[in-house]
Amino acid sequence: MRILKVVPQAFYSARGTPLSAYHRARELVARGHEVDILTYAVGEDPPDLEVRVFRARGPHFSRSIRAGPSVLKIWFDLLLFINLLVRLSRKRYDLLYAHEEGALLARLAGALFRIPYVYDMHSSLPLQITDWNFSARRSVISAFRWVEKLSVRGACAVVAISPAVARAAQRACPDVRCVVIVNHFEVGERIAAEAVALVRMRHQIEPGHKVVLYTGSFVPLQALDLLLDAIPGVLAAYPKVTFLLVGGTDAEIVPLQQQAQRLGIAAHVVLERGVPQKEIPTYLAAADVLVSPRWQGINPPGKLLPYLASGRPVVATNTLVHTQLLSESCAILTPPDAAGLAKGLIVALTDASRVSELTAEATRVLGHYCSKPARDAAYAEILSAATAAKASRARSIDRSLRRNGRA
Repeated sequence: MRILKVVPQAFYSARGTPLSAYHRARELVARGHEVDILTYAVGEDPPDLEVRVFRARGPHFSRSIRAGPSVLKIWFDLLLFINLLVRLSRKRYDLLYAHEEGALLARLAGALFRIPYVYDMHSSLPLQITDWNFSARRSVISAFRWVEKLSVRGACAVVAISPAVARAAQRACPDVRCVVIVNHFEVGERIAAEAVALVRMRHQIEPGHKVVLYTGSFVPLQALDLLLDAIPGVLAAYPKVTFLLVGGTDAEIVPLQQQAQRLGIAAHVVLERGVPQKEIPTYLAAADVLVSPRWQGINPPGKLLPYLASGRPVVATNTLVHTQLLSESCAILTPPDAAGLAKGLIVALTDASRVSELTAEATRVLGHYCSKPARDAAYAEILSAATAAKASRARSIDRSLRRNGRA
């Protein structure tokens, strides 16, 4: 199929939705499809991806855009829609594959050009408005709820990144054809001991210290302030540990550094800017424990399955954002508070038998969500829906032409 992916993000960047869109594109290309990507003017060139990237033209007024809803993002989306119409007038595609609010753009443009679209749904749009503190006004939330319903109902299929997101899609339209494809970014081949040692050396981690690692975005939604609040409790029971947090921007790192200073834990905390995605497996291999403190939302962090695949124990807050994929048999789930998180981290650092049980069960979870047959079946269902929708539209056009001919 000739597929145009609509990515309303700073693409490429190694975080959240842009990273998910990148791996979706890789999987589609690997299955023999021709993929183009239409995205914002901001972002990096995607590494090792055999696609053409078209960037929206027009006055973006900024060389960057922060994660989450914003007024600037609405303007970027308007430019993206205009460029989508231009792109569709120049080339015929079999399918539009739209991420997040790009599904609304795909529905409008798809109706004009008679092209079906798939909605890759990363979260619930009205929930994002409140989770990201964009607005508490009922009219704004209702408007985004309407956008979500319109986007889901018009799609030939919805790809949900988790069971909870699938339920949100089915609430919007109970009859929608919905497939769950959990974000899973391959950890890759075995990491050399020398590369692991280099990570520890680069960040001046003391010999004998265990490493608790967080990777991913540093946006407030990830609750890294909660993780820092838990560290004094961990150090009281297990002082030989360094917390390595990787993935922030300079602006995001500063307040966390200040919090670490106030708590008296700065000597045990390393805050690192984002690194290329290809380096993340080495960081995972250098860790002893992996942590995800987030507690808001329904879209699980993309790091969860790579965490499980690393063979390291995972500590996460016992909330829906995690428990739709994780259970107490494969991860240490804690209350979403500093004391609970600290207790869970101490168990991961000190209880070798529990860690062994967790990592063994993680293999089963990965097999359920990430086996090649499971993902092949999911993509086959999506493309079957797209093919059926395309055929249905062709029959509709043919009937219309026949009626006009008789007239």
